[in-house]
Amino acid sequence: MTTPATATRLKGVLAAGLTLLNEDLSIDADATIQHTRWLLSHGCDSVLIFGTTGEANSFTIRERLALIDAIGRSNLPKNRLMIGTGCCAVPDTVELTKRTLDIGTVNALALPPFYYKNVSDDGLFAALARAIDGIGDTRLNLYLYHFPALTGVPYGHGVIERLLKAYPGTVAGIKDSSGDFDNMKAMIARFPGFDVFSGTEEYLLDVLRLGGVGTISATCNVTCAAARDVYTNWKGADADRLQATLTAQRKAFANVPVPPSCKAILVRHGGRKSWLAVRPPFMRAEPAAIDALMARLQAASFTLPAPAA
Repeated sequence: MTTPATATRLKGVLAAGLTLLNEDLSIDADATIQHTRWLLSHGCDSVLIFGTTGEANSFTIRERLALIDAIGRSNLPKNRLMIGTGCCAVPDTVELTKRTLDIGTVNALALPPFYYKNVSDDGLFAALARAIDGIGDTRLNLYLYHFPALTGVPYGHGVIERLLKAYPGTVAGIKDSSGDFDNMKAMIARFPGFDVFSGTEEYLLDVLRLGGVGTISATCNVTCAAARDVYTNWKGADADRLQATLTAQRKAFANVPVPPSCKAILVRHGGRKSWLAVRPPFMRAEPAAIDALMARLQAASFTLPAPAA
């Protein structure tokens, strides 16, 4: 059912993968696995399942467990996956993460318990500690998901320092989706060995030059080729030009909802029409909005191989 887990940490270009749906808005496990495989074959070192772009919080725990099990039965390389397992209820985080480990994937991404705002550092640390202790598996590489604009609950440096001291070897890194490059820079300097991923490919080159490990990005569902060019050549003379192209492609998505927009782009490049489906509160992308987005992308030298439909 599974391939063996490995403790090797992830790095490079990670797409925050889409969760593809059927017309009735149930998860299309086969299509999601197929898209994940396509990403791994077209520039992505790894793929995050059930991040924000994967609409994780629009699905029940049962639905998420079912997709994790389907991934476990698939031939996807489990050591090239990360699965989002952080929930408001610590027992849900524990259950999802244990199942993730059961299928042979050791990399999990933890949103903070985000419903209650203005919680203390002690409270946030206690929630993560209870989750890690409840999971009780030394194979785990736990990545923190820092997205304060959406969650309202930041992972401050004090909490990170406490977690690293309490759980060395388990707390592996962070996806920083704050858009605050100074915060990424400060974490790389303050926490050696703590793997910092930019939450936008706009900062991929800068993060790599400082000692970060890569990007985990929503738009890498379609910008994967340009992101791959930067990561492969980041030490070369052409790195800044390649990053400028990647940044322009990322900025084309400004002020558009990313999950429905990426799904629409894939459909226009040969994907099945059912892939347009999203769970409310997202709505399907309007054709005129995608026309405008595609014009901006094409002006930024965008190319995309046809997805496996």
